[in-house]
Amino acid sequence: MHKNIKKIINDSKQLKKTEVHINNFIVKYPIYKGVLILGSGTVLAQLLNVLTMPIITRVYTPADFGLLAAYASILSVIVVAASFTYDIALVLPQDTDEAASIFWLCMLSLITTSIVFSIIFLFLKNSLIYYLHMDIIEKYIWLLVIGFFGSGLYNVLNYWTVRNRDYKRIASTKINQGISGAFFKIILGVFAYGPLGLIIGHIVSQVFGIGTFARKIWKNDWNELKKTKYGTIITVARKYYSFPLYNFPAMIINSLSFQLPVFMLLSIYGSQTVGLYSLAQSMLVLPGAFISGSIAQAFMGDASKLMREKAYELRPIYISTIRHMIFIAVPFIGSIALISPIIFPFVFGDVWSTAGYFCLPLALLVIPQFIFSPTSRLDIYGYNNWVFAWNIARTSTVFTGFYISHQLMLPVMTTLTIYGLIMLLMYLIDFWLNLKAISNVTIKRSQEEKMNEY
Repeated sequence: MHKNIKKIINDSKQLKKTEVHINNFIVKYPIYKGVLILGSGTVLAQLLNVLTMPIITRVYTPADFGLLAAYASILSVIVVAASFTYDIALVLPQDTDEAASIFWLCMLSLITTSIVFSIIFLFLKNSLIYYLHMDIIEKYIWLLVIGFFGSGLYNVLNYWTVRNRDYKRIASTKINQGISGAFFKIILGVFAYGPLGLIIGHIVSQVFGIGTFARKIWKNDWNELKKTKYGTIITVARKYYSFPLYNFPAMIINSLSFQLPVFMLLSIYGSQTVGLYSLAQSMLVLPGAFISGSIAQAFMGDASKLMREKAYELRPIYISTIRHMIFIAVPFIGSIALISPIIFPFVFGDVWSTAGYFCLPLALLVIPQFIFSPTSRLDIYGYNNWVFAWNIARTSTVFTGFYISHQLMLPVMTTLTIYGLIMLLMYLIDFWLNLKAISNVTIKRSQEEKMNEY
């Protein structure tokens, strides 16, 4: 009896020590507080996507996935124009009134661009299909307008929520997106809706949660938002002009460089190969997406605050975050890639076996993407022009790699290996640019503080 009581006391002390260690870790690295909150919700959403994928791959064909990949790629490129990237600036101002003005600037931009895209798709549909080779999604082109407005609105509300560091609410929307998106894909697939079911499920997974954000903003922030005047909207549009001037074209090129493989593979190898590529990439990215996505939003929230208050702490947090990401990415994603050729036929069906082999070369780009992308914030450091130049370089080199592969008629595995090596090199360059930018910001803030002392 005495020994049992002593054991319980010792276990209690050990648990207390563990709790203290966790609290100390979060205090030392505050970014991980946001990561833990965001990750707890996002991990459930991503886990649901992984668990339901064996069902989805059995009610849809690789060609259906190829069509979805084409739709999602086009949408991800054009949706950057929704608010001309002014939504990213929502996290920067210290003054709430200024942030409110940016919010309305984003909403006005979204409404305007949605109307413009609706007119373009209505009157220039045939020309777009002919010149941009969009034949594969001709029947579903009208869904691009719905996806454009919904995704754009979600992004604006999401960035406002990031500004308020309401990570619990963001995590909640991620769970709802995962559940609803998977539900629609499976149900519509069972009823043989084909590619339409995948596209509708994709739209739902992108926009679900808008109501959650809107209700919270209405309750907590509407009094501040309704005070905004038109003149202040014009003022912030001019003040943050670098976002549409540099960040907007940079993000267009950035999105294009990510989606370029889909367009090139579609052109060179066909929709069947694109579908196999899409599954391979998603299975490599999805398991770690909850970590990288959570860190990306949490790092943005904390980095923007440190920019204003303690710039000297940016570099240590950046380096420590990169180090932790390396320890996670290499064994985690690497092991998934190695066993994929064996497990894909059993999990997803024999028709998807080739996708397992695609995971091997794709790991060359997914691992560095996981490590470096979440903390790459050259835009909030004031180096939007660097983002622009880097994205041009990346898009050019990726296009060149695929073009050479096409000219030499290389097999798809060789083409994907070339693509992976190019992306690995570009992410290493991005890492160096972020270190340089953080160093420059720290020096600048230090000089400003000294000037204020005098």
